[in-house]
Amino acid sequence: MLDVLIAGAGPVGLWLAAEFRLHGVDVTVVERRTEPDGRSRAVGMQAGTLDTFATRGLAERFIERGTPVPTGHFGAATTRLEFSAVGAVHPFMLALGQSVTEQLLEEHAVAAGARVLRGEEVVSLTQGPDCVEVAIRAGGTHRTVRARWVVGCDGTRSAVRQAAGIDFPGQDTTLTGWLADVELDDPPAGPLSAVGPAGSFLAAPIGDGVHRLAGVSTATMHHGTDKPLTLTEVREQTRALLGRDLGIHNPRWLSRYGNATRQATSYRSGRVLVAGDAAHMFFPAGGQGMNVGIQDATNLGWKLAATLQDRAPAGLLDSYDAERRPAARAVIDNTRAQLALFAAASPEQIALREVLSAALAEPETNRRWAHRIAGFADPLPADPEAGAHPLNGTRLAGLALATTDAPTAHPLMHHGRPLLQDLGGTRTPCAAGGVEQRSATVNTPAAEPIWRDVTTVLIRPDARIAWASTDADPQRRAADCVPALRTVCR
Repeated sequence: MLDVLIAGAGPVGLWLAAEFRLHGVDVTVVERRTEPDGRSRAVGMQAGTLDTFATRGLAERFIERGTPVPTGHFGAATTRLEFSAVGAVHPFMLALGQSVTEQLLEEHAVAAGARVLRGEEVVSLTQGPDCVEVAIRAGGTHRTVRARWVVGCDGTRSAVRQAAGIDFPGQDTTLTGWLADVELDDPPAGPLSAVGPAGSFLAAPIGDGVHRLAGVSTATMHHGTDKPLTLTEVREQTRALLGRDLGIHNPRWLSRYGNATRQATSYRSGRVLVAGDAAHMFFPAGGQGMNVGIQDATNLGWKLAATLQDRAPAGLLDSYDAERRPAARAVIDNTRAQLALFAAASPEQIALREVLSAALAEPETNRRWAHRIAGFADPLPADPEAGAHPLNGTRLAGLALATTDAPTAHPLMHHGRPLLQDLGGTRTPCAAGGVEQRSATVNTPAAEPIWRDVTTVLIRPDARIAWASTDADPQRRAADCVPALRTVCR
């Protein structure tokens, strides 16, 4: 019997498999496609995802293959978002084709011991009290496997989600945009955007001499996603939106995409869970889709591993749904707002875009939205403890350590265990098993102000801060830390 069966070898399924292997969980991934998908598809790897990969020592593998982009966009607002203000270890978005991302993640997962079986797909499942029986089709044959847990990472049409009876309500496509991965004779010097009566347009390099062009055109935004996009139309729309066609040639991928928006009513049904596009879908604005899915997997991996190995505190696995559904809901809301800016056509809508562009020119507003788009502002349920530190529940970012072996906390998290990091010079007594404990001082000039009085911080395996203290007394810190420790380990 398998510990875990994952359906889907996209970025989310592969990353989740590697996270399970980090904890010694037996995992098999089945993938309907017989070969990796060569399309670039999701090309924006946000700073939050790079920081997550850094906690496992992998970020540089992706950075070596991609193109750093220091700014981002919010819809068709003319003010760019400055990722340098986010406080991330990697303060940029990385332009990298999804085919390369999947290649690197599959190499990582397989090297860790995961099995990836291609040409196999889940067709049905039956849950029992101790396991799930899964019917798998491979070519013209069927077989049944048993797994203690099943995770659907098999996309918006997820067979796992449907077989588990998890509803996926929302709206169908009402507007479409278009995208083209092409070579250009007259490429822009950097990321380029344009807005006007004809709609909105974005262009950015994605590596290997290829640019991603994307637009929402008022003349074509009611075309269905099934209407083929031609290179002639791409040239025409680019000229209409930008004023020139940039010498477009040699298309790698042409597609229309819609604003269909749905979210699973629950991310768990018994022994079946869903993550990534199987759990949520929305308009691809701001390069957030794959990144939200990677955070789903990072949140789920250590929690399900602890549950399997009987070391999870009560309610730990339930917190996956409680934490990740609100996170996706927040992204759904901001992508809907971005679409309103992309599709602005009336004088009122255009005025709204201009007002928001002016608001984003204010440094604090710009920083706040760069922080959110980069993936560092996923909401968690409010901490009920009175006087809780404002770091509690936030993503780890902006913590620079005054050490040469670990200039940030990320290299200290390669093992995937909770990290109790002392920053005040005195060690906090900790008797909890399975917790890594380290001591360092904060590199104050490089640290965010919120860190400057922190003496101890408990960091979850998914780089969420479970607890932070400014107390100078180590014995009081040890006592105060106990409730937080009970949320991450037994």
